[in-house]
Amino acid sequence: MNLKNRVLTLGSISDFTPFVNLFNDFYAKDTSRKIRAVVKSKAERGERVATRAPYGYKKDENNPKSKIVPDEDVAPVVQRIFSLCVEGKGPTQIAKQLNKEQVFSPGYYYYFKTGTILTNVDITRPYAWSSACVADILENEVYLGHTINLQYTTISYKNKKRIERPKSEHLRFENTHEPLITKEIWDIIQDIREHKRRRTNMEEQDMFSGLVRCIDCGEVMTLHRAHTMAAVKNNFMCSTYRKRGKEKCSAHYLREVHLAAIVLDDLLRVTHFARQQEALFIQYINRKNNAETRREIERLQRDLELMRRRDIELSKLFKRLYEDNVLGKVTNEQFRMLSEDYNAEQKSLKERIPQTTKRIEELQTSISNVTRFIDKAKRYTEITELSGELLNTFIEKIEVGERGERYSRTAEQEIVIHYRDIGVIGAFAEEAEKISEQRQRQTA
Repeated sequence: MNLKNRVLTLGSISDFTPFVNLFNDFYAKDTSRKIRAVVKSKAERGERVATRAPYGYKKDENNPKSKIVPDEDVAPVVQRIFSLCVEGKGPTQIAKQLNKEQVFSPGYYYYFKTGTILTNVDITRPYAWSSACVADILENEVYLGHTINLQYTTISYKNKKRIERPKSEHLRFENTHEPLITKEIWDIIQDIREHKRRRTNMEEQDMFSGLVRCIDCGEVMTLHRAHTMAAVKNNFMCSTYRKRGKEKCSAHYLREVHLAAIVLDDLLRVTHFARQQEALFIQYINRKNNAETRREIERLQRDLELMRRRDIELSKLFKRLYEDNVLGKVTNEQFRMLSEDYNAEQKSLKERIPQTTKRIEELQTSISNVTRFIDKAKRYTEITELSGELLNTFIEKIEVGERGERYSRTAEQEIVIHYRDIGVIGAFAEEAEKISEQRQRQTA
């Protein structure tokens, strides 16, 4: 072949290059589509689609493709992370403690076991625990024994960056493998995570952190303490009062030592009755909670109806305001100011309506788990002092009222303790006696 023909041949090949690239792109896209379809099909059947077992687990030797079992080397680490959180420690504190104790981080542990270096893992820092890593563990339902599929996807077959899917697209399958923690511990942790602890400059975390609330405004009571102040003078104060002054709320001042004494005394009283008079305790709690639940459901349903009406009214008002602006009845400045107010109020309603609906559904389907409370009372028989673990295990929240007389140290102050699983107890002894007398009359 002469030079002229060779040039023509090369030119002809280059003319087909765009078609070759288009075909390759189509092939890659089609292959990606088929792989995604296979993965989705497996995910919908409840099979695990992740390539690696989550930290705390390992692949089952008999069924490595779809089953995981606890990893005896690091499963205790996961359980300890949850235990430390119940005690009142946050993700940052837990991460620091694990670093100090030289526990391998999840990324380095995977490298240690397999020899594979994961993305963004620095193998020169084997104990590099982060607060984000701890938080991910505390919020991962895999440790309850559940499989959550289709949590993440990639942008496209070209861009492999991982993004999180909306929760509505997640597929949840319960009891697919052995759990590392109990549902009781999980519920406590999620409640703690929902009311995250504020950062403290003191060495010891406030054991009441997130639990104490103002009975009037509902906001958290903050603990005031300092290195230069004696511990007996540590005191709680309403955060609304501290931030916005007496026009919005009052101080609700209460010393920490006094609150601790009251809570410890009540906790001993309630757990003692739960152990010693189990049958009466169960009857009393069920009767009390049924009445309270009905009242709260009725109140929430009224609030929900008002919010829905207001949401419809705001939509009509905004539409009317827009028409008046177009017709020149309302200036652009007036339209901007009013529409911002309407939008802000409507946005708040859009958040509160589903929250209230969810709370009503929880109350309607809930049954007082008094048995679980009694089981806890039987486990903790030797309570001598309070701790973060005790408080978070037994107590949901503590509401503090204002003193009947301002600046008086002897005036009465209302303190309401809400226990997990059973709610507010009140004067149980008197009620138990009435129930006992009623049962005796029925027997007679």
